[in-house]
Amino acid sequence: MNRARVILATLTAVAGAGAVMLAGAPNAGAGVGVAICNQAAWCTVTASGDVTQTASQLAIGNVSAGTGLAVTQINLGQGQVGGLILGGSLRGTCAWSQYQRDWATPKGDVLANCPTAPLDTAEYVANGGSAVWSGCFPRCFGGVPMRYDRRCGTHRRVFCYSRNCEEYANFFPWTPGAHPVDAVRSTSRHRLDVRYLARYGDFQNNHPYYLVRDTGVAHGAGNWVFISGNACGVVVGPPGSYYSEPRHE
Repeated sequence: MNRARVILATLTAVAGAGAVMLAGAPNAGAGVGVAICNQAAWCTVTASGDVTQTASQLAIGNVSAGTGLAVTQINLGQGQVGGLILGGSLRGTCAWSQYQRDWATPKGDVLANCPTAPLDTAEYVANGGSAVWSGCFPRCFGGVPMRYDRRCGTHRRVFCYSRNCEEYANFFPWTPGAHPVDAVRSTSRHRLDVRYLARYGDFQNNHPYYLVRDTGVAHGAGNWVFISGNACGVVVGPPGSYYSEPRHE
């Protein structure tokens, strides 16, 4: 698609938990400002700018520093911006910022079009959107912690991984052609907070992939990443909510 000829999407603003939406009419030929990822290495993007029963601020990938986001949506309550990613592996994808502070103030004038509705959780999470580990340890949305454990999966040990493996910035969990790209590092036995199991496995070998937060990596350096369940020897136990660190860790 020639993005230079796409009509500007409706601007939306969500204020607080009431999700009040202010919509303006589409304006042919009008443009939107471009926000630039200002982090040291990576800015994480999410599927939604708000939290609901069917869509939430689950990370779906990362864009590298300096990448532009054509801002077509603003969530005032969560302090996030959404729009069209203009470069890198996710170029052409509509997504939300994980944090508004990760992006410089929008400038310039480009044409872009992105839907205002959030993506449904089932579009990128396995088991109809239910394969989410939503525990509040160590904080809400952090997921359930897994630790490197050579005896992972034995003697009732759950929520663990047994082999160091590659972490990837992107996996495209919403498409049957899902495949890891943008390798960033080895796990180095870091503790990982597992957030969800991707809806699709790697199309090349059908291996499952998980979205995790690497607690040994600073924000802005690519701390939300995808890992292979097979390559890491991941054991996560059943999905659900856990409010304390799991036993047998």
